[in-house]
Amino acid sequence: MTMLIKTINLSLTYKDANSEVIAVDNVSLELPEKGFFGILGPSGSGKTSLLYLLSGIRQPSHGEIYFSEKVYPKSSEGRSLLRRLQMGFVFQQHFLINYLNVKQNIRIGASKEGKDADMRVQNIIQRLGLEGFELRKPYELSGGQRQRVAIGRALANEAKVIFVDEPTAALDHHTGRKVVDYLYELAKDTCVVTVTHDDSILNNADKIFTMWDGALTEGNTL
Repeated sequence: MTMLIKTINLSLTYKDANSEVIAVDNVSLELPEKGFFGILGPSGSGKTSLLYLLSGIRQPSHGEIYFSEKVYPKSSEGRSLLRRLQMGFVFQQHFLINYLNVKQNIRIGASKEGKDADMRVQNIIQRLGLEGFELRKPYELSGGQRQRVAIGRALANEAKVIFVDEPTAALDHHTGRKVVDYLYELAKDTCVVTVTHDDSILNNADKIFTMWDGALTEGNTL
């Protein structure tokens, strides 16, 4: 099986007052091209720091990361280009642009221009059940609808991997469940990496990693 992302002895440390904090401690993992993968842990366990490393937002203190068997770029510009062309993101806060409508917010995530991109955006709108809402602004949508728009934006550039940080944190149970179901559907064709403290959304995950004090333990499923 081809691995999309692979890390070897990955670590992230930083200074806090007079001490050194180990946010990510010697993590090695492999993620294939398709599937739903959970990183489970309490607040402060290092799971979000690991997400930042996997996505190239942060540079590791030690270790290596590979994407499609190539080492991550060392320059911030190179990592930014990799994120733009190959990755999608869904955060707790959706970061939608309030003066843009649904279609425009999704379209802004596309790395390509032209009719193909427009067609892809329309397909995403249909896939996420947002038909009829294309011209609405984010403040005219429900919490679940806004999160679906954020997912659509992540899909707009044909991302090979989607990183998701606490997808249900600001949603009620019913709405959160629907958002998670969308992510599982996407995982049939895409690598979806979800960071969460809520193990209930990982019941059908292909693999679960548990994070504690920066260290990662690999498991199967709950």
